[in-house]
Amino acid sequence: MPRKQTIRIVERKKEVLELLIKEGELPTNEIVKKTNLSHSQVFYVLKLLQRDGLIREIKRGKVAYWKASDNAQEALKTLEQEVKEEVMGSEEATEEET
Repeated sequence: MPRKQTIRIVERKKEVLELLIKEGELPTNEIVKKTNLSHSQVFYVLKLLQRDGLIREIKRGKVAYWKASDNAQEALKTLEQEVKEEVMGSEEATEEET
């Protein structure tokens, strides 16, 4: 059974996808630099986005480049909505506790 994605993972997916849409094709190390995430965090997010069909990997020698898929812009809207819903749900839960 797949793990539920936390808000942090969804936010990271959104950040990386936005970057690839804006910048185009980037190698993994550039994504690490531009997001300030660790290499393992970036690689995990890239694999999630690839699994979802939102990005594709392009190998050039030993270097992996990543590029947003044609449907990435629409998926970005969905990720933004997920973040909003999660934040709203967290705020409501906090209000109920007080």
